[in-house]
Parts: sequence; structure tokens; C-alpha cells
Amino acid sequence: MDNLNFINQLRRQVDQAVQRLLSEQDRNPYSATYGCFDRRFWGWKLVDLPEATFQRNVYPLAALYNDSSSQFYQNPLLTSAIRAGLTYTAQIQHPNGSFDQAFPYEQSFGATAFLLHPLLETFNLMKLHLSEVDQQRVEISLMRATYFLCQHEEKHGHIANHLAGAVLSLLAATRHFHEPKFEQHANLLLERIISHQSNEGWFLEYEGSDPGYQTLCLYYLAQVYQINPTSMLEKTLVRALEFLQWFVHPDGTFGGLYGSRRTAVFYPGGLALLGQTYPLAQAIYYTMGAALAAGQTTSLSTIDMGNLAPLLSNYVCALQAKTDTHNNLPPLPRDLSAASQDFPEAGLYIRATPSYYAIFGTSNGGTLKVFDKTKKCVKWDDGGYVGRLRNGAYLTTQITHHQREVEKGQHTLSTETYFYEMLRSLPTPGRFVLLRVLNLTLMRNIWLGNWLKRQLVKLLMSGKRTYPFYLQRKLTFERNHIIVEDVLRNPKQLPLQWLEGGRSFNGIHMASAGYYEGAQAHATGLSPIIVDVERLQQEKILHVKTVI
Repeated sequence: MDNLNFINQLRRQVDQAVQRLLSEQDRNPYSATYGCFDRRFWGWKLVDLPEATFQRNVYPLAALYNDSSSQFYQNPLLTSAIRAGLTYTAQIQHPNGSFDQAFPYEQSFGATAFLLHPLLETFNLMKLHLSEVDQQRVEISLMRATYFLCQHEEKHGHIANHLAGAVLSLLAATRHFHEPKFEQHANLLLERIISHQSNEGWFLEYEGSDPGYQTLCLYYLAQVYQINPTSMLEKTLVRALEFLQWFVHPDGTFGGLYGSRRTAVFYPGGLALLGQTYPLAQAIYYTMGAALAAGQTTSLSTIDMGNLAPLLSNYVCALQAKTDTHNNLPPLPRDLSAASQDFPEAGLYIRATPSYYAIFGTSNGGTLKVFDKTKKCVKWDDGGYVGRLRNGAYLTTQITHHQREVEKGQHTLSTETYFYEMLRSLPTPGRFVLLRVLNLTLMRNIWLGNWLKRQLVKLLMSGKRTYPFYLQRKLTFERNHIIVEDVLRNPKQLPLQWLEGGRSFNGIHMASAGYYEGAQAHATGLSPIIVDVERLQQEKILHVKTVI
């Protein structure tokens, strides 16, 4: 697909997404929720609060309204939708400037960070279409959100893309309100992001590296660099690009189960902006942009409302970026005849020959993704092992842990891991009643609310209860195939009902993982591994060999 064609395809996807947004928004001017983008709340009435982050959809609408190349250029339908969206957002804001995403009185730092920048940009683009009363109301809302970001922090984990969104929002507020202390706080948060960047180039997302979310982090940081182009941030961005290039797959997909958050969403905006200066960024953008246009990877047509706003904003950013094609763009690792790269801090190891491209994720318990380079499709997508005990408990090897040792031979890689309790908690009516009672009472206190979010992260993502059950995995990389030798050890003879491996699955809760990718339809995988659990229990050890 040539460059012009993929750009046109992306633009068509954007136009379709705008039509979808207008269906999601309450556009009834006599409604109490006029301007709300959460149809679950205003339309179906299935949830008891509107998710505030959906309101950032006003920004791509405003950008397209002012883009003469868009079919929605100066469309009056967008004028009223944007105006209503801005005023409704101010209506659902807490007095302290925060917004809710997951539950009432959450007062979320992340939600506020993600909202402020798009709201500021939208206000500046559409200010003349607002009455003086609405202008004043929105400006007060924007100022409150800015002060909230300066006075509070995110407590339940280090999430680089959230912090990067906050930095961009605070710098945008600095320009709008001409208040130096907003920039000072932005710089403090930026220093925190940079200080947590690994020398390998990845940013910390909860417990490790996640290439998918790193592209969203770059979307924010690339815009920060446009505002304040420091040499330190430039070095940070270059390292990030050098890391990301290894996770562009031969089939047009990106990221996945080997990341700390298991996400496979590619956000193109930051790569398009950096592509104005860095050929490597442009090479990644052109390759993945064509994949987005062709539907090979998660796109606007397959994303849900939870991530539509950031992905759509990234498309708009990419389409508006003035990118001149560099001569002799560097080849990406997936296109080389042979390649080998180790990221031991991230627990990621890449091996490639003319026949295959393989990514071994030791940090997630030995996940393995292998692509057939000739057919440009997935050959093996192994999330590790998962099983069920006779008491109904699930266990898995796919839990993130960066302290796993890896032994390297000339053509081999080996690691060992425990089996862990698989985190499968679900909401129930009783749990929801208890949560809402807490939301409406104790958790109005922001400190107690942040404490609960930390407990939820442990419950759904980072809990690490181990079983006396072990996997030793050894990979041997031959020119045309990979030999996987697994040794399963069950010294305490845990009573397994079943155990299997060789499948793609997610061992933790992550709402942003598991979207459909068109390339999945062309996968030519092997049969999954079905373990003889009776033999394993009797003999306490079992060898499993797979040739890919």
C-alpha cells in the first residue's frame, strides 16, 4: 500500500469514527445529559455514572471541524456537539477540579490528566462558538483541573503514559493561563518519567515495559517536545524509538502478551510527529500506518469506547502531521534477514532468521510469539501454561516478574518460573453494593479512594500468590525452526484437573488488551499443548517438547 493510499484509508476510518461518536453522544438539547458521550449512562441507563474520559472526544471533533481537508469541515452538526460536550464536561467535574472514571467520587488523577489537554485545545479552537457564560464556565473548569493535577498524584502505580498525559496537559495550561508554576510541576512529572526510563529505552507501565502503551506515551511526549525541545527529552525519545522498532511484527501487528499490560494497540500520532525529524520513527509510522489502514492490527473499527478517544486523536494527529518522506528509511528488525536483540531488564528476547521472527517474554513467565516471515503470519502465540485444580482454582505461569534469571547459550535461552494463582475476580451485585456504599461514604476522601485503587490493582493485576509447581522452559533456535523444551515439576502432587499451554490468553485483568486484529484471521498456529495431568501428578515431573 503506497503512502498516499494508506493516508486516504486512515481518513476514511476517521470519518466513520466521527459518525459513531455522534451516535454515542446525547444530542438532545432538552436532556439533562445533553453533551454526554457515555451512551451506557444517558441512553441505556445501565451504569450509575458517566465516564468522564469519554468527553475528550470533543477534541478530534473540533480538530476536524477546523480541518479544510475533512468532510466535517465547518459542519454545524459538530458545532453543537462540541459546545454541548464542553459544557457537560464542566457539569460533571468535582469542585476540586477532578473527574471520575471508574466509580463515583473517584477523583481520578489519570482521568483529569487525559481530559485537560483535549479540553484546552477544543476550547481554543471553538471559543468563538460559545456564549460568554459558557466561555467563563469552561475556563473555570479548566483552571480547576489544572490545580488538581498540581496538588495530587496517582498512588496505585507508576504509569508512564498517565504521567506523560499530565505533563502535556500542564504545559498546555501554562500557555493558556500564563502561570509559571504549572510548567514547574510539569517539569517535575517529566523528570519522574525520564528517571524511570530503562537504559533499554522502555518506560515503566506498572511493573515493566509495554510496547503498546509506550506508543501512547510517545504521543504525549512528542507534543511535549514540540513545546519544550530539551536535549534530555530528545535522548529519551530516541531511546524509546530504538526499543519500539523491535515490536513491529511481520504480520502488521504490534505488541501483545509479552508486555507488562499485554496491550497490542498501536497509537500512530507520536510516531508521525517524530517522523518529521527521525527516519526510524517515520519507518515505524509508515509500516504500522499501512497496517492500520488495512485492518491488520487494532484500528478505529475494532476499538471500544474506552480507547476510541485516544486512538482517534492519534489518527487526527498523524493525518495533520507534515511529514516529508526521508530518503533511505532504515529497515525495521522484522525486515532483516537475521536479527538478535536482548532486553534483559524488560525480560524480552528477540531472535530472527530468514524463516521466522520470535519474541520470548521471560518477564511474563516464558511467553513466546513466533511469526512465519515468508507467509507474514503468526505461527505460534503462546501465553504460557494455564490450568485448573480440582478445587476450582486456576493457576498460570503468565504473571509479570522481572527477577527471573535467564541462561543464554550460543543458540539457546532458558528460564524458570513458578505457577501463580490466576487473577480472575469478577464484579458481583453484592460487591457492587459494597463498593457503592464505600464510594458514597468513606471514599469521598481522596486518600481512602486511592488506597482502594491500590487494593484493586493487587486483586486484578499484581497479586503474586505462588504454588509449589514449576516450569523450566528452554528454547533452541535453529535456522528454520525453534525447539521448545518444557519441564513441568509438581513436587507436592497438586491435584490438577487439567493443564494446557500453547494458546494466546491473558493472565491478568487488562481492559485495553485482547482487541481483534485482522491479521489473526490468517494465523497458522500449531495445536495447543494438552498435558497429561494424571502422569504429571504420579511422576511429579513431565517433559514436553514442541517444534515450531
